[in-house]
Amino acid sequence: MITGVLLLVVVTAIIPLIFILQNNTGSNNSSSSSNVNVPKRLGIYYGWPSLVQGVQGNLTAAISIFSQFDLIVFGDGIASPSHGDHKNTQIIIQSLNNLGKLSFGYIDLGVTTQNLSILQMQTTVDEWAAMGINGILWDDAGYDYNVSRSRQNTMISYCHSFNLRVMMNAWNPDDVMSGSPMLLGSNDIYLLESYLISNGNYQNLAAWKIKADKCLSYANLYGISMATLSTSSTRIASSFGLTQQFSQAWFGTAIYSFQYFQATQIFNTAHPIICYIHLKIS
Repeated sequence: MITGVLLLVVVTAIIPLIFILQNNTGSNNSSSSSNVNVPKRLGIYYGWPSLVQGVQGNLTAAISIFSQFDLIVFGDGIASPSHGDHKNTQIIIQSLNNLGKLSFGYIDLGVTTQNLSILQMQTTVDEWAAMGINGILWDDAGYDYNVSRSRQNTMISYCHSFNLRVMMNAWNPDDVMSGSPMLLGSNDIYLLESYLISNGNYQNLAAWKIKADKCLSYANLYGISMATLSTSSTRIASSFGLTQQFSQAWFGTAIYSFQYFQATQIFNTAHPIICYIHLKIS
């Protein structure tokens, strides 16, 4: 479950040590590969887009900041035409589209959370689509939020009817990728939240490997992309990109050749519009 405002961390470096990964993959490791991809930059941002990094409505500056990501997710409520930043965000989305970036909009799929009706969710998809979005992030999408496979598939199918991608956020990957019918395809994404580092704490490595191996298997089977999200404790330091925690999370994404990575911080109400940008690592 993604909670509140997640601050952005832009990783501007392609870490030179990638050759270590390319030349040290063991044959007994289920994640081994002769080709290791550098993860693309995921940016989940829940503040008002026109205020990111304190740009105070300067849309040119906001677009410049968001353009440092490959895939950007905008937050709940912005799709509504009555939202105070709706028009500005539409301009930002359209500009990002012109730059070849992917923009997604947030909708909560959970029954024990917002419990939106099918019609309410379809209406929000319509509103996001009208803004020019490329996909929908479905949060709280697992069985632990009382979401049935039928509810998942109804909304996945609705998104696909608009040629929209979907990103599914569920704690258990089996909840959205196992069994039949399963409608996710090669244009869709599964989000591994709390990946290796959560709220500044190292996660259990055995549990991490089981889940990562499972996601790799699903990726190979269905062509679904994988995105990882790791979180520092509040407030994230500007030097987080140089820490061992960041390195573990980044390399833990790269060794599986998962497609997207973001490091950010847990919900923070005091600094909802700050974007932390890490300098190039050399």
